[in-house]
Amino acid sequence: MHRISRYRPLFTKRNLYLTLISLVGTGLLGYAVTKPSGYESPLIFLLLLLLGISAQYTSTIVTGGDIAVEVSTAVSMAALSLYGREAGVLVATAALITLSLLSLRANWPGWARALERVGFNIGIGAISIFIAGTLFEFLQTWMTGNLLLQIVMSWLAAAIVNDQINLWLLIGLLHLQNQADPVKLWHQNKWAIPINVLVMSMGGAVLSFAVQEFDIIGIGIFFLPIVLSAYAFRLYVNQTKQQMEHLEVLVATRTADLQVANAELAELHKTKDAFLAVLTHDMRSPLSVIQGYTTVLSRGSIGEKEQKHIAQILQRSQDSLMEIVNNILEIEELQSGDPIELNLTDFDLAYLATFVSETIQAQAQEKNITLHYDENPREIIVTGDREKIKRVLMNLISNAVKYTEAGGMVSVQTDQHDEYAVVDVKDTGYGIPADELPYIFDRFRRVKGHRHIAVGTGLGLAIVKSLVEAHHGQISVISTEGAGSTFTMKLPALLKNQ
Repeated sequence: MHRISRYRPLFTKRNLYLTLISLVGTGLLGYAVTKPSGYESPLIFLLLLLLGISAQYTSTIVTGGDIAVEVSTAVSMAALSLYGREAGVLVATAALITLSLLSLRANWPGWARALERVGFNIGIGAISIFIAGTLFEFLQTWMTGNLLLQIVMSWLAAAIVNDQINLWLLIGLLHLQNQADPVKLWHQNKWAIPINVLVMSMGGAVLSFAVQEFDIIGIGIFFLPIVLSAYAFRLYVNQTKQQMEHLEVLVATRTADLQVANAELAELHKTKDAFLAVLTHDMRSPLSVIQGYTTVLSRGSIGEKEQKHIAQILQRSQDSLMEIVNNILEIEELQSGDPIELNLTDFDLAYLATFVSETIQAQAQEKNITLHYDENPREIIVTGDREKIKRVLMNLISNAVKYTEAGGMVSVQTDQHDEYAVVDVKDTGYGIPADELPYIFDRFRRVKGHRHIAVGTGLGLAIVKSLVEAHHGQISVISTEGAGSTFTMKLPALLKNQ
């Protein structure tokens, strides 16, 4: 048995590498601080600096705590575009110092390791953004023939260089520290490259354009969707970690039945992978819309009518991202085990169904779908949480519209049977396969054949079921694939306080 020394050699390859990167980064930071800025708007630069720092709260730590997916890089890219590479260095290093402090607060390794971590993060951030900024400025100067090609190539190339230098500098440290295979490390993290490049190039370009065109107001309008997408991704990763921790408990407690435990493990992995695929698709869809129309906006010379149309599309994309965030937040609250708090009041369920149907009417008309509902329904009074039941109805009716083909029909009917108030939402849509019906209200489950049709996280119907059951009600579905579905909600017509 070998005795391990508690002292490490001072002059190791790892320490020399870490010191070199830290010194170069600190030198670039010092150069950026002392270089005369000449900023036309110091207030906007200060706001960008604060945005870069605050954006670190949306960063997602992956790969055992070594690799971070973040949106602050978009802010530093915007800063170098607006004020030069030195400004990009200042924003990037300020953000990475914040990330280091957040990490150190969660796990304090001692002063020596803390200074190492902060110094190295400054180094990789300053070096990567400085080189990317140099390439960006060169391409902006060199490519003067085609404005659109100049914009696309300079932003894309700078983003790729920034991401890859940052990644490989970190891989170099991990290789020297843990003898890890650099190529294997790169392959393990290559899935994040398109996300990082998209955030840096499109996010940075959008933010830069927003500042140039709309001043401070533009930062809020265009930066919010990017932050929301990063926050949604962070929530997803945390949710996945919780699922994996729960999975470990299941495996530990069911070792007596190994075959059953392995089957459950495989199923949970499939659910996690399916949810990741759905969430990635759902995040990419609104971001792609934002990307496309940002390119249109950057060309200039757009009429007022077209500007309003683009603003509406961007708003819908932002709403989609917000819906993803709200669903994840709400399912976490429902999973906490605490009873759902209900603000009980007496209200007219039939009128509420009509109100929600009127709200979704425009969505149905866009798809050329006929939405039938009683404009003057007979009063049906229930006792419950009006806002939560409204959310249930919004989900059921909007889902019916989403999963019905153009030219189809959706009907909303309310009635009272004995002591139950009943709402039926019927559509002539795609329907649900019989083998998937038993799982339609499970978390993260979506009909496989419907994933390409509309945005969704697989959480909506799980939330619906939880809210209805919290009201001592029932939710059920009857469906035939290719013929449509009918979702039925039953609530006690006279629900008493518990």
